[in-house]
Amino acid sequence: MLWWILGLLLASVVLLGLGIFLVGQFMIRQIQITQSPTEVEVHTPVGDIRMTQDERPVLDLPVYPKARLVDAPATVELSPPDADPVFITTAKYRTDDPPSAVDAWYQEQLGNGFEREGPSVMVHKKEVFGVEIRSDDVLFLAKEAERMRAVVIQKKGLATEIALLHIGKSPTL
Repeated sequence: MLWWILGLLLASVVLLGLGIFLVGQFMIRQIQITQSPTEVEVHTPVGDIRMTQDERPVLDLPVYPKARLVDAPATVELSPPDADPVFITTAKYRTDDPPSAVDAWYQEQLGNGFEREGPSVMVHKKEVFGVEIRSDDVLFLAKEAERMRAVVIQKKGLATEIALLHIGKSPTL
């Protein structure tokens, strides 16, 4: 009797493993990847992902006048089959101006829709979509119905880095 139970248990494990293997093979065959120097697209049965790099990203955020682009801006588009796509766009800039000057300029430019957290407000470091924000950095954050926008100002050596982030249903909202 014990051998029958062990045999059934072993057969169940083998069938479960085979089922997982077959489902995995089916999913792998359904995924299509296309790429170019500035774009990668992944098509799957559960939705599509498109990653692009742009020289001029659509962020709906002002760029500090004395800032220069550091990393190529990137947009990730997530497109579920039965919903509107969501766009995540980021860009990083650098300036030789001090963080206080950049902070003052953004306070003037962004308006009341943005909450500001900074050295005198933020107690613990946090992370906003991959950007680690230390307690001595400045974060401007606007959460709206269809989008979220953020500006992060950080001291990096002798320079100031500015990370811009836009998440929303459309990059042009």
